[in-house]
Amino acid sequence: MTSKASRAARLRALGLPEGLIDLLTRQGPSGASPVRAVPLEGDASDRKYLRLVVEGPGGGDQGSYVLMQLSTPWVPQGSRRELPFVNVARHLSEKGIPVPRVFFDASEEGFVLLEDLGNVTLESHLEGESLRERRRRYESAVEILVRMQSEASTASSRPCYALSYSFDAETFFRELCFFREHALEGLWSHHIPTDGRTELDEHFHRLCTEIAGYPKVFTHRDYHARNLMVQADRLTLLDFQDARLGPITYDLASLLRDSYVSLAAEEQDGLIGHYRELAQRTGLPCAGPDEFQQAFLRTGLQRNLKAIGTFAYQAVVKGVDRYLPSIPNTVDSIRSVFEGDAQLAPFRRALEPFLDGL
Repeated sequence: MTSKASRAARLRALGLPEGLIDLLTRQGPSGASPVRAVPLEGDASDRKYLRLVVEGPGGGDQGSYVLMQLSTPWVPQGSRRELPFVNVARHLSEKGIPVPRVFFDASEEGFVLLEDLGNVTLESHLEGESLRERRRRYESAVEILVRMQSEASTASSRPCYALSYSFDAETFFRELCFFREHALEGLWSHHIPTDGRTELDEHFHRLCTEIAGYPKVFTHRDYHARNLMVQADRLTLLDFQDARLGPITYDLASLLRDSYVSLAAEEQDGLIGHYRELAQRTGLPCAGPDEFQQAFLRTGLQRNLKAIGTFAYQAVVKGVDRYLPSIPNTVDSIRSVFEGDAQLAPFRRALEPFLDGL
């Protein structure tokens, strides 16, 4: 068997489609192709990831790709003819937002071949780093965010799914009901009486209606330190397939009130100031300092409650417990919002019996 045929056979053993096998066996000036597949830790979805390591002509590693394996092959749905990840990646790339290159789209067969961005997330990069380096990296993330909100909120060469729908109060409310079901009642096994449930729902509705009314821009939906990859001075976005129009404060709250990386209040304030300065310069609809701060914190409150619901669901329903250590930090973030906003005191009292740490 020739070298090329042998490599093709190894790729078929991974279950890859023929078009992708042909690309991988032909790529590179020397006909190099992947010789081994290394599983990577996935995200909270059902997708799996493999690093396909490429052997060079001298036998050493020449480079690598990342193979995204979908839980099921993509089936076009109405006007959505392509995988949302691929659709949004093209849109962001056209707008100059750093995202991984899509080398091969075989999503209808369950695979997408991507640029390998390495293993260093913003979260892992900042471990042990100085406050100055943390500030520098977060300022860079804020600058990318402002560019994304400004540029990606308008159409590109082909329709972007993210611009066709948006967060609304009903979506936010469903997320908080998910939190109640899987965290309060599931993970912590609380029995919430009917009157307590009714009171919580009233507070949920009030919060969700408010934040759904904030000005809307392109929203990544999961813009935080685990979805920003670090390569030298470059930050690149991941996990943007659920992007949509959403509150202007949403991604900023996701970044600065992250479940995984804690930023001191002073750090947050400085970065909010940096964001507002850039946003005003680019013409984004940015409210005055006090009004924006309140909107930012209340958006963060909804998002943090939603995050705990996701962590609890992963643990109780799917048996994935690696997100549980992030719950205490998220509760701390929730508590700080309640402590600084007297108008939310009734909401806090309704939630306290069921959420430890408030």
